[in-house]
Amino acid sequence: MQHFVRSGALLGFSEWVRDCGQNPNALMAEFGLTPAVVQDPDLYLSYTVLAQLMTAAAERCGREDFGVQLGMRQGLEAVGALGSAMCLQATIADALRMMQRNLDFHARGVVVSAISSERFIEIRMDFAFASVVDCGQLAGLSLALLARCLEQLQSSPVRPDSLALRAQAPAAAELSALFGCRVEPDEGCDALRYPLSLMSSAVDVEPGLRSRLSAQWRGASEPASLSLRQQLDQTITALLPTGECSLSMVARVMGLHPRSLQQRLQREGSSFAEVLSARRQYLACEHLAHSDIDLTTLALSLGYSELAVFSRAFKVWTGVSPSQWRKQLA
Repeated sequence: MQHFVRSGALLGFSEWVRDCGQNPNALMAEFGLTPAVVQDPDLYLSYTVLAQLMTAAAERCGREDFGVQLGMRQGLEAVGALGSAMCLQATIADALRMMQRNLDFHARGVVVSAISSERFIEIRMDFAFASVVDCGQLAGLSLALLARCLEQLQSSPVRPDSLALRAQAPAAAELSALFGCRVEPDEGCDALRYPLSLMSSAVDVEPGLRSRLSAQWRGASEPASLSLRQQLDQTITALLPTGECSLSMVARVMGLHPRSLQQRLQREGSSFAEVLSARRQYLACEHLAHSDIDLTTLALSLGYSELAVFSRAFKVWTGVSPSQWRKQLA
């Protein structure tokens, strides 16, 4: 599974497919996916399979705008603890950089690049497997998710100036209405263009959004909410690649005082350092087993200052170096 993505990308998929009169579980089963991928947002699934599922769902449901509509239903809710962390950033540019760093690690196979000109910033999506499978619906999902997230981070949302698409856009009028901007097909790329001034705008979320996001990813409205350890694991997973995975930042995202978090962990016979180390080990093994990520990038994404420090930690965990561990799996 060289290219993979968090299963949170499928938030709302089942409901949207049912709204279109189709069976989501049967559709997912055709691609070897079980209902678990829409129940647990932190599983990893093949990015190419996700692209194929989006294409098939659009055809089965008779909706050329299937991916876009799904993305518009998601927003910050789809990215879990990361969404709460983005709400804590000072500017839209800071929040966007945090999202980019997270995606670079947790969505292997897509490159999100921001290109600035005198008046605009172009946020482009490039899929490494676009020559292998149709990524039109996946691109629509991703761009709509991005647009929705940026909208939620503003009290008075700035609409995109334009939506550029790599291919033809049969539903151009519908897309224009959904994004609130003109659509430019056959541009050779999939991108959203915003006024450059948006980047310096302050993050200003509507009252109650942060608490709703927190309640949503922590499962506060479910019969069995996430345990403290599960909440901590999700927060660390979201923040590690952003470079902001300190005790104080993790506690802020979880809505706790750092001292309170430490005390609760102590009562459970654990500590922040122990949980952080365990999560780093889990993520390191997942990426070494399922991706071709280079070791230096992996080390930095896990919050280590250099490869040598990561390699020493990994050898303590497993008894072998990261490269040896990967070779043993080959």
